[in-house]
Amino acid sequence: MSRSDSRMRKPIRDPRRSSPATPVRAEAPAPPAGLAARILRERKAMTAETSAAAPAPFRNRIRTFATAAHQAPSKAGTRGGVRTSRKLGFTMLCATAALTLYLAPLSVQAADFDSGGQGGFGKGGFGKGQAAQWSDQSFDSESTVRIGDHEGQRTRRIGLGIGKSVIVDLPRDAKEVFVANPAVANAVVRSTRKIFLIGQEDGETSVFIFDADGHQLATLEVSVGRELGELRDTLRRSFPRARIDIQPAGDSIILTGSVSSATQAQHAVDIAEAFVGREGGDLGGRGAVINSLTIEEQDQVMLRVAVVEVARAVVKQFGIQTNVGWDTLEAEDMTSLFPLNPGLDSTRGSYTANFGGSGFDVKATLQAFERAGVSRTLAEPTLVAVSGESASFMAGGEIPVLTPCPPSEPNCVPSVNFKPFGINLDFTPVVLAENRISLRVSTEVSELDFENSSTVLGSSVPGMKVRKSETSVELPSGGTMMTAGLISTRTGQTVAGMPGLMNLPILGALFRSRDYQRQETELMILVSPYIAKPMEQAEAERPDDGFIEAFDPQAVLMGRFNQMYGTTGDSQPARGTPGRFGFIAD
Repeated sequence: MSRSDSRMRKPIRDPRRSSPATPVRAEAPAPPAGLAARILRERKAMTAETSAAAPAPFRNRIRTFATAAHQAPSKAGTRGGVRTSRKLGFTMLCATAALTLYLAPLSVQAADFDSGGQGGFGKGGFGKGQAAQWSDQSFDSESTVRIGDHEGQRTRRIGLGIGKSVIVDLPRDAKEVFVANPAVANAVVRSTRKIFLIGQEDGETSVFIFDADGHQLATLEVSVGRELGELRDTLRRSFPRARIDIQPAGDSIILTGSVSSATQAQHAVDIAEAFVGREGGDLGGRGAVINSLTIEEQDQVMLRVAVVEVARAVVKQFGIQTNVGWDTLEAEDMTSLFPLNPGLDSTRGSYTANFGGSGFDVKATLQAFERAGVSRTLAEPTLVAVSGESASFMAGGEIPVLTPCPPSEPNCVPSVNFKPFGINLDFTPVVLAENRISLRVSTEVSELDFENSSTVLGSSVPGMKVRKSETSVELPSGGTMMTAGLISTRTGQTVAGMPGLMNLPILGALFRSRDYQRQETELMILVSPYIAKPMEQAEAERPDDGFIEAFDPQAVLMGRFNQMYGTTGDSQPARGTPGRFGFIAD
């Protein structure tokens, strides 16, 4: 009897007796041999398959649990009884749970690799992110073209970029290589079975390769153009939300698609122009960029401009005008010794005294005159333009100017050209972002100058006084830019008198006159851009809202042009309109 058997035999006591009962051996039924063997075979097969498919770090763990599962039945089989079968089932249950926990991540990871198209376990880890990254990097075309044994009569098409190359791998030794246009693509023989094709310039050419027996090994149609992959990547990184496509067209490229603003379109064109210039090789590049981009949302900009010009003029005149003559002479023979400025109004503030006798007559006129004047020129144009487009405004007139004929054409008729003058405004707005506007404004104020007139074909043509301002700024919607400091000052002084006597102290004032003129002009321009939004027609205000013409009795008896404000009737009360508008005579 073995030691294990002695442990399992225990005396069975009869509860009805105080003395111990006769020992009886309890034989537990052994589990069926066929069932245990089948379970062990299935576990071994599953463990072997899983261990072969798993990486090395997981194989050791699987083997450990497999060993425990194999050893459990052998140890438990010697004990017998119901407790032995329970231990065997519990051990197998633990081994199954452990295998499930360790094999579940492996199955998920293997499925991820199958879906990503990169099977196996690599050095860089595993997962969907890695597979997606590898697939996104496959942008370049194949660098090697392999020709089969029976492709001599088959035409292969190859695309090359300027300055790019490709390797042609031949099945047999080549003897002769023919290139139809070497200026487009050049062929360099590396060995008898490897040929390099290098793109030279835009165009297409054919390449034929023959062996030593004259058989045709390959027929290649090579197309060389610009490599647009780098430009596409640059535009994609610069404008991730824009949809920009690039199409080659000879030496030029066409930008198609849509962008969100005119600024993005201009930046895309600038990037493409830099790329074309760099690829062209010479100064300025050989190609051009055709902009066919569309703007998704085109904003409109309203520009309010106020042009204010203030002119101040001061005229002072003081002196004595003396006329000396004889009665025997005609009136036109009277001599003015030191006349006043004929351009001034000499009839105001003048006092005349006559002296004479025996045919001699002296006429002295004292002139004391001073004049000061202020004039103002005001224009407030309002313009609306689409972002990126230009708008202009002109308020003034046109003066006819005769154009003489050249001497070589005797039968020519002089033509008349009209030259504009007044207030001219040109502006180009670009909406950069929300409530941000880039503005280019050109303002010109011109007026006629009769003092600098010229004669053309017997007609007097006045000159032009021009004050011009041109600037480019960036403002928020509703901001104001003011251009001031355009100041023009003109001062003139004239002294006339009798030679010698006019220089006498104190008494010399009786023999001279002084004319003084000063004119100052200041021009100020205020520009305010707004992003314009559409509104309902009922919200629009008119300058004549609330205006009703006066009836005949009111116009005749009361001298009114319109009815009194606040009266009821058919008129509609004027609604509050911000700012100044219109002029109503009251």
